[in-house]
Amino acid sequence: MRFSAEETVWRQLRGEYAGRWSIWRSDAGRWYATRLTRSLSRAEMDRGMIMTAFGEDVDELRELLVAQDRLAAQPLPTSP
Repeated sequence: MRFSAEETVWRQLRGEYAGRWSIWRSDAGRWYATRLTRSLSRAEMDRGMIMTAFGEDVDELRELLVAQDRLAAQPLPTSP
């Protein structure tokens, strides 16, 4: 069974982010990803983390997901 190039890219991206993001492409051709983990806290959202990301193409979506991973890796500031 042969897959289209788009199907191959989708499978690869899904594999990279399995268990963390649900990834799909809309009928309009935009790429979306929604977090599969818990809801974000107000502090996480305030620093730029998002529940759903979208890009005009797979490269733009991947850049957003990489940026989200960087933000998630940063410790939240503790209150004094």
